[in-house]
Amino acid sequence: MADVQGVYVTGADGLPVLVHEYLNENYGLGDVHGSLQIGTLAETETTLSVTLSRKEITDLKNLADAFSFDYDEGFIEMCGDMHRVALELPGDTVTFTELL
Repeated sequence: MADVQGVYVTGADGLPVLVHEYLNENYGLGDVHGSLQIGTLAETETTLSVTLSRKEITDLKNLADAFSFDYDEGFIEMCGDMHRVALELPGDTVTFTELL
């Protein structure tokens, strides 16, 4: 992973690709699972990951739009960035990761 605090996916070359750089410390990737109640959360000593199905990727966008005034602006932007990138990736699921 890179040194920038934010959300990443693994690119086609196996290297991490930055999806969203955190704007502040008021939100994080875990909030997708914790606040929106979607995705599968996994944690290691160094990373936190959220895996979303294709349906959950659509739900992510819809929930972020519906609650855009209730959550930190950065969180809503992160959800939009995750949705946009996920649409470009193959597979039934997409796993997003952050460094701890």
